Amino acid sequence: MPSREVMHKVACPAAVAAALLAALTLQMPTAHAESCVTKHGSATGITRGFAEYESFLIIRQVTGNWPFETDRISKPAYKCRSDGTLWTCSATAKVCKG
Repeated sequence: MPSREVMHKVACPAAVAAALLAALTLQMPTAHAESCVTKHGSATGITRGFAEYESFLIIRQVTGNWPFETDRISKPAYKCRSDGTLWTCSATAKVCKG
């Protein structure tokens, strides 16, 4: 059987290094950058305090910060109303990963 010569293609090492460096600098976030989002939660309860607690708990749950808070969450702002027997509150807070 005749032998086959296999020719290997070798890329220029400088071009490979430049391409890797460009790819790494695009994917690495800066140390000072943090991503923050504003989240909202709403809940109904028999007391205003309970409705506030539950609406903030919704924010913690949907952002993956329950039962342990792993991100920074601002103090929530609440808007509440009563219909006579029940309270409905909505909470708004800023959640920052970083």
